Amino acid sequence: MAEKLNRKELRKPDEFQIVAGRVMEWTRPRQLQIVGIVGAIVVISFATWGFNAYQNAREARAGEALAEAVGIESRPLAGEAYLPPGIETFPSKEERTKAALVALEKVRADAPTTRASNTALAEIGFVKQKAGDSAGAAQALREFLSQSARGMPLRVFATESLAYALEAQGKLDEARSAFGQLAEEGAPDRAAFQQARVALVEGKPEAKQLLGEVAQKYSKDPVALEAQRRIELAGLPPPPPPGTQPTAGAASAEAKVKVKKDLKAPKPIAKKK
Repeated sequence: MAEKLNRKELRKPDEFQIVAGRVMEWTRPRQLQIVGIVGAIVVISFATWGFNAYQNAREARAGEALAEAVGIESRPLAGEAYLPPGIETFPSKEERTKAALVALEKVRADAPTTRASNTALAEIGFVKQKAGDSAGAAQALREFLSQSARGMPLRVFATESLAYALEAQGKLDEARSAFGQLAEEGAPDRAAFQQARVALVEGKPEAKQLLGEVAQKYSKDPVALEAQRRIELAGLPPPPPPGTQPTAGAASAEAKVKVKKDLKAPKPIAKKK
């Protein structure tokens, strides 16, 4: 009896066959729709792959153009030093700066939505600042910072460069605020040092104390040495009146000029490529 039941059970369709049969019944009148959906999925997949491949190739071309544009700034000037034949030179710094800016603007025009284009905008700010165009540099760097994502390494250097550009224009309040943004970009030591340095440039009485706090709080960082150096420079005696000989222990006029220059132009952080 049991054997007959087992054979009877074997003759029954299993669950998979039942489900498969129902699926076939459902799909039979809808074959055209299903084929269309599958076809659409395939088309979308290939389109996505093609777009990604195109974007990658576009980014690569823009990156190469950016590298060439940035390299222009490091090309030598004519007569600067002995150079082997075939090395391209520029007749002056002004011509080199002009060529670099033209190349960087071309990167932005040819590939406006790429990462290379955004980086080129920051480089335009750096080149203009180096050339003494503080207003143009500030404009480019502000635009770069408004478009770039948080955490991008170049933002730290761009933020500090923007603050220097504002300081060069005499906008010390804006410069101090821009230096303060370094803390949000992951460089709180630079933010504290630069704000204390600006206070020293302004002649504020608390400047030395602020620099001392920086040296103490960030004693293991490079800013500690920079802060201590500015405290020492600020402690030098003033230069003698014009036309008089400097007395013993007094700083000469040339030394005072150097002190003033050192206070206003600290060494910036290294730019990360």
